[in-house]
Amino acid sequence: MKAFLKSLSLNAKILLMALIPFFIFTSIFIAYSYVSTKDALLKEKRHQIEDVTTTTMKFLESMNEKVQKGEYSIDEAKSISKHYISSIRYGRDHDDYLWVNDLHPNMIIHPSKSLQGKSVADFKDKAGKPLFNDVVALVKKQDKGFINYIWNSKTDKNKFVEKYSYVELFKPWGWVLGTGIYVEDVNNYIFSVFLKQASFGIIGLLIIAAIFTFVLKTGVSTPLLLMANKLKETSQFVARGSTTTLNTSTQLSAATNEQAASLQETVASVDEISSMIRRNTEFAEESKKSGELSEREVQNGKQTIDEMLMAIENISENNTDAMKKMENSNHQIQEILNIIKEIETKTQIINDIVFQTKLLSFNASVEAARSGESGKGFAVVAEEIGSLASMSGKASDEIKVLIDESIKNVETIVSQTTNMVQDVINNSGKTVEAGRKKASECKDVLDKIVFNVQNVNGKITEIAHACSEQTQGVNEITNAIRLIDETTLQNNNSAQEASKEASNLKNQANNLDLVVKSVIELVSGNRAA
Repeated sequence: MKAFLKSLSLNAKILLMALIPFFIFTSIFIAYSYVSTKDALLKEKRHQIEDVTTTTMKFLESMNEKVQKGEYSIDEAKSISKHYISSIRYGRDHDDYLWVNDLHPNMIIHPSKSLQGKSVADFKDKAGKPLFNDVVALVKKQDKGFINYIWNSKTDKNKFVEKYSYVELFKPWGWVLGTGIYVEDVNNYIFSVFLKQASFGIIGLLIIAAIFTFVLKTGVSTPLLLMANKLKETSQFVARGSTTTLNTSTQLSAATNEQAASLQETVASVDEISSMIRRNTEFAEESKKSGELSEREVQNGKQTIDEMLMAIENISENNTDAMKKMENSNHQIQEILNIIKEIETKTQIINDIVFQTKLLSFNASVEAARSGESGKGFAVVAEEIGSLASMSGKASDEIKVLIDESIKNVETIVSQTTNMVQDVINNSGKTVEAGRKKASECKDVLDKIVFNVQNVNGKITEIAHACSEQTQGVNEITNAIRLIDETTLQNNNSAQEASKEASNLKNQANNLDLVVKSVIELVSGNRAA
């Protein structure tokens, strides 16, 4: 039953829901009408046969009055009455009749020749009922009444049907008048009425079914099918879109993973650059301190030369003392030379750092190029780091030139001072003016050394400042790369979330497709779907 109902279309289900109550109501109405009509018709038939019998009784009364008046004899009156009663026919087909029997009982008047004028005391119907004896007993008890029995059918003599009869006693003559109705006639009439009502009911049912079918098809099933088809197209479009979104999200997730790996390598490279720059800054600070120390030492040397100029005035008085002072001066100059050489060593380290910085800047530029659009800002910063490294290298080269010149000058001074000391030792008789001249030359040379050392300190300060800016730039690069890394991670998470949502959307599209199929099956039925 469930499979049958499921195979029906929505129109058929709604039509059944509408027609079944109408069919039940019509059936109940027809059944009730059949029973009530049958009862009413039987009642009407009873009144009819009662009226026919009553009318005939009035005729007999009139004939009896004429006998009393002497107009007819009793036999004439009975003969006229027999003829009158024998001619009475009524009913729809004018085939219903009256009969008359006496109280013995003998049949006086009857259409059947087999009963006419014969005793019916032993007559029994097909149910074994002594009909006429019961009729006599009834009229003796209450003069008139109804009695039912089994009698031959009017249409088929071999068929026996139920019959109702009304009997009434005409006491003056001892006649019992009776007439009956066939229940078969009533049933046939009722059945014909039932057929008419059933025909009208079926026609009405067909008309209602046609109207319902038209209304459901135009107002329900067709719009529902159109909606279902649109929903199906929408679900297919959503399924295709969700599949595309899922593939795109997967590709985006893979790309962001690769980008995150590249950024992590870049971060590692930038951290290495930052470490080198910090070392460069430390070396620059140390070089700056060494330069300041050299400047102080040179100032001390200058002061020593000044003192030497004062001592030259007394050279002639104390050559030994001058010799010691010259040796002391040579020793101090040698220390200056050592400091300048140490500066040269530091400068070489700075050159190495500059080379490493350039190399790391090149690597960072390559990594930025690999990162695409997200690495453009990093490429600019890497280029700036390379420029600063080039400036640092240029400054370091200039410092090296100055240091080489200072070393050369100091070595010259040491050589000249040594020669002068030897000349002083060998020629103590040279004039003080010559010693003063040499001392003045030493002072000029030391002024140049002081100037050069100050230039070295300035360059070292510029290097330290450049290293500080490089550190700041690298920090900004690091922060930018970390921000890009975080953004990449967020993009990866978003891609994964989009992939998950796309998968859910695809599942929802599949569920929507199932719902659409269910709607189509509901509207058209399983077989039609």
